[in-house]
Amino acid sequence: MKKVFVFCIGGTGIRVMKSIMMLMAGGMKTNGYAVVPIILDPHLDLEEKKNLHSLIESYKTVYGRSINNGSTKLNSSEGFFGSEVVRLEELNSQHNDTKQIFGSEEKFGSYIHESNLGVNNINNYLIETMFSTKNLNSPLSVGFKGNPNVGTVVLGDMIENADWFNGFKIHCEKDDRVFIISSIFGGTGASGFPLLEKKIKGANDQPALKNALMGAVTVLPYYGLTDPATSGSDIDSANFYTKTKAALAYYQDTIKSDYLYYIGEKTLHQTYENDEKKQKDTANFIELVAASALFDFLGRDKPKRQQFLSRAINNDVESLNLGNMGRGYTDIVKAVADFMLLRELVNILPKEKWFPLKKDRYFDMKFYEDVAYGDLSKFTETFYQWYNELATNKRAFAPLHYESHKDMSGWIEGYELNAKDDSYFLLQMIKESNVDTQKHNNTFRYFLDFAYKAIDYYTQKIQK
Repeated sequence: MKKVFVFCIGGTGIRVMKSIMMLMAGGMKTNGYAVVPIILDPHLDLEEKKNLHSLIESYKTVYGRSINNGSTKLNSSEGFFGSEVVRLEELNSQHNDTKQIFGSEEKFGSYIHESNLGVNNINNYLIETMFSTKNLNSPLSVGFKGNPNVGTVVLGDMIENADWFNGFKIHCEKDDRVFIISSIFGGTGASGFPLLEKKIKGANDQPALKNALMGAVTVLPYYGLTDPATSGSDIDSANFYTKTKAALAYYQDTIKSDYLYYIGEKTLHQTYENDEKKQKDTANFIELVAASALFDFLGRDKPKRQQFLSRAINNDVESLNLGNMGRGYTDIVKAVADFMLLRELVNILPKEKWFPLKKDRYFDMKFYEDVAYGDLSKFTETFYQWYNELATNKRAFAPLHYESHKDMSGWIEGYELNAKDDSYFLLQMIKESNVDTQKHNNTFRYFLDFAYKAIDYYTQKIQK
């Protein structure tokens, strides 16, 4: 099994990884690589981090049911949930994984043992130069509040000799890859990316790791925060661009990743509530674009020299569809459209009393009431919420019209699908079942395969 270790650093890393999971569920391929997500964020109680762990487990559950065939395993699907996700602790059989506490309630000043210095110790002056009073009094449990100077110190200790990092080094084998997701304008991402890359590139005792093909997506400012004076926050988004310029100057001479993707938002910035603890930001188009960088990276070979890449949209408009985004986004639109159509079928089929596959393929009430179908249904609802957030954000990603399953011809804006309503997809599922030559006992897998082939039969036209 070839693997790609995906480091998700800070809040942006978490949100981009969520989009990656959604695109994988929708059928986007990882080129045969099993994805190993490693989440690095010091927040103790960040809801987004907990939600991502739950989403990953939900994906793994559905994927596991799709390949289960009694005592044997089926190959991964060619469509929905078609790529494997593996937890690092599953490889390493250890418990000190990144789900556990990275930070603590300890204040940074205590962490660096500031109080142990004498009043006249010259190192006091060094600390005062490098760190503000707020830095020193800030608990590690709330992250680094946009301060890479703090993040570099703490993250260095978190990585050095940690069980999870040693496990990663051991299990990164020949032909495995490394991909790092971070923002450049925060504290965790801006400090964590160069530090982590240096640790990996400096692993002289681990040739497979040191020589692993590396990619990274660096997310530039793409949102604003409400005035910190009104919220009591220490984070001021007015400083994002200043921090970005400084970090880019540093990256220019230090970052050595084979592929480096830069993604940002120039004109339409959504403004979020400046709440350091909750960080309840809705899904954003920029996170979706950043997620697509992983799939691009996994389809590329080792370059002769370092490559710098980005993506653009054809038209600077508030609401994006396939027409005004450009043809380069067809893979993303198709994955999202396909999975939203799957949600429709998942909701419709239990009510179809005369569906022939009820008898021929055991798609009956027992199947619809089974845990596997329930898990799939829950995932489709999570996906639906995620898409709605994208479609209603300030730079809206809204390529679909999905108001009614009785009018589906315009499901993808700008394209007339030959499927006029849900019956077309149900009929195509029957046709796909008649030509299927697979022999196994997994009814759930048959359902996913027939549904994907039926949907793809109509939506594939947008890629031609």
